[in-house]
Amino acid sequence: MTTRRTLSDPTPDVATASQALHTDQLREGWHTLMGPLGFSETLLWFAFVDATGHVLPALNRLPLDGPPDAFLADLLFYRLSEVIDGDDVVSVAMLITRPGVDTISPWDRGWARLFSAAAELAEVTIEPIFRANDADLVEVRDDGTVTRSVA
Repeated sequence: MTTRRTLSDPTPDVATASQALHTDQLREGWHTLMGPLGFSETLLWFAFVDATGHVLPALNRLPLDGPPDAFLADLLFYRLSEVIDGDDVVSVAMLITRPGVDTISPWDRGWARLFSAAAELAEVTIEPIFRANDADLVEVRDDGTVTRSVA
């Protein structure tokens, strides 16, 4: 199912950004946290999800300079595996933000695949990975399909 958001749609209420989630709620949560779309740098944003399915209030970011880097992905998830304890934190939610108005690129897909592989290797559960640019916020799927939320 595709969800479209027009420029005139209001930004979701920030109070709902940490509610229990599934893919659509996670997309809305990222939209709430990011506000109006438009990015000047390329970053990975990540947050922890607790056992009740709520996103914890700490939002972290990591610059993604250059092409997808397996070493960086592995290092990140090695460190994240030390935080995931199964009680207070059970998974990680991720959003890649970058400038541009294009569709999901091979670069986006490359990072998402590396993050997925590194998470599996480190035994870290992750939520669906999203990408936001200046035009839309979409889930990056391995099968090539896209769910869209234009902000």
